[in-house]
Amino acid sequence: MNKIKQIKIKNFKFFYGEVSIDLERNNALVFGENGSGKSSLYWALYTFLQSVFKSDISKVQKYFLHNHPENLRNRFADDGDDSYIKLVFEDEHQSTTDKLISNSTVNTRTGTLIAQAIQASELINYKLLSKVHDFKNPQEIDLFPIMDKDILPFINFREVLVRHDGAVTTANAQEWWDYIKDGLHPRGRMHDHAYQTFSTAVNKFNIELKFYLDSIVESVNDYLKKFKQFFTVSFEFENCSYDSFVQGSTTQRNHKTISPQIILHANFNHISISANKQKITRPHTFLNEAKLTSIALSIRFAMLDQKLSGAVAVDTPKFLILDDVLLSLDMSNREIVLDIILKEFTDYQLIILTHDRNFFELLRHRIKRFGQESWKYIEMYECEKGGIPQPLIKISDTYLEKAELYFHKKEYEIAGNFLRKEAEAFCKDFLPKKHHYTSEYNLNDLNGLILQAKLFAQNAGLDITLFEELDSHRKFVLNPTSHDSYDVPKFDNEVGNCLHTLKELRKIKNESFLKRGEKIEFELTSANGANTYKFEIKLEDDFRLLQELGKDSLLSKGMVNYWIYKDGVKTTNEIQHGIESLKKMYDNNFVLSDKTKSEDFWEGIILSDTGEQLKNHRKF
Repeated sequence: MNKIKQIKIKNFKFFYGEVSIDLERNNALVFGENGSGKSSLYWALYTFLQSVFKSDISKVQKYFLHNHPENLRNRFADDGDDSYIKLVFEDEHQSTTDKLISNSTVNTRTGTLIAQAIQASELINYKLLSKVHDFKNPQEIDLFPIMDKDILPFINFREVLVRHDGAVTTANAQEWWDYIKDGLHPRGRMHDHAYQTFSTAVNKFNIELKFYLDSIVESVNDYLKKFKQFFTVSFEFENCSYDSFVQGSTTQRNHKTISPQIILHANFNHISISANKQKITRPHTFLNEAKLTSIALSIRFAMLDQKLSGAVAVDTPKFLILDDVLLSLDMSNREIVLDIILKEFTDYQLIILTHDRNFFELLRHRIKRFGQESWKYIEMYECEKGGIPQPLIKISDTYLEKAELYFHKKEYEIAGNFLRKEAEAFCKDFLPKKHHYTSEYNLNDLNGLILQAKLFAQNAGLDITLFEELDSHRKFVLNPTSHDSYDVPKFDNEVGNCLHTLKELRKIKNESFLKRGEKIEFELTSANGANTYKFEIKLEDDFRLLQELGKDSLLSKGMVNYWIYKDGVKTTNEIQHGIESLKKMYDNNFVLSDKTKSEDFWEGIILSDTGEQLKNHRKF
């Protein structure tokens, strides 16, 4: 598969001079402070990929011409300076392909590489997502104006457009709409061939667009379910019309094309909600911004799935490019969306941009927890050279990498500070969120986090040697008030040991596995074969999947509620609860059974919703 090896931007928007960003076929997580050029990078990629839709290359060249009123050139570039966006693609055999858009060259329409890429990719930024809830209270959410120009270009109909002038052009939905929306000129008479052909195009546009919406709605609701939302959505489609009767008249026609409407509704399909209250016709007046963002993301991801439902060439580049799309989500919802992106879009080249430093660090650690190596971490800042503001782009170092750098420079105080940051980051990544807090609901300090991490590791069955080492380091290296009491050789040895400990701790794989509120179950037959016992378990904690290097996967302990059914009848109305090891719970009951089920709890326990075995749910 082709992926982006290098991005070159010269004198475009905030980029002054030529700037190269080397991705080397990797995914990219980009932090850019406000004013650093982060959004300019997004729009450079957007402009480049969108260029494939422009049959008239002058509509692309205008962005790079200094004398064109719509140019996007850097304002400090001289009129005679080049301006361009260039992407270098490389396949798995290291064969490269260069594509360029500039004031003189537009070769993205040459060959099929970029045309295939744009049809297999998705670019989403926060402005586009926010349009879904940017409606006034009395209005319904009409998605069609949002789709025009931003989404329709990425939709292909089943049929090609046949124009009134005899041209057979394209199956692209945007080109269909661009042909239809201005009406027929001259209108002519209704029985003329041109009028009949145009009217047929309008009718087919309605049929094709409604068919497309019907084809994605199930996938949209599947994503909402993955996002842990308690509602579904539906689309109410109002046909586009041409030359309809003027309101109140049966003889006069309007000679206009009236846009279709795609009205978004939310539906609470729950038995406890009365039928007249299940449908919300104006979701933006009831749902909060996070839920509306989940709807918008679900729609875009479903559209991406639909794009890929047809045949895609094996070498087609596939991108998912996101610019600050999760800003409106709270942390728990961010984590859910991130997990979906990291799990389900592994065959895409991901480019995720954010101006939120905390989100950048959260995602960086989450990527590492998933064991994904093919990532570049990039930071962008605004700098000034010769009085001209421009981006400063650098590879981002982790706290651990910075600590190691300063350790080798013998800057032990600085190394110690970064080790302290790394220790805190590791513990927060390692621990479920509830362990970040004290019993008084205050955030744990580093001492508390390390002690919680050691206890959590011990309860999960991990070797706690490294955690005990980290605990010993907190008394000196990770305690800045103690640094002055040690000599330099001692300091060198202690910092080096702490660095080694944290490096080894980062090798422990750690992934969110089962979420609080999920239900699991297992069924065993009594030793004499006379009775069947079903254990229905509701999780009251998040459960982590853990694995030390070279060892088997382990599942953390957590609080559960469970019910036991004997031959289909609940044996007690009381909920039994406590901190449980699911493995121990299964093993203890397996010993009392007839041993006909699997001895391995990974195979014996299943997810109630899907019937999937735990072993098929885990990644390692």
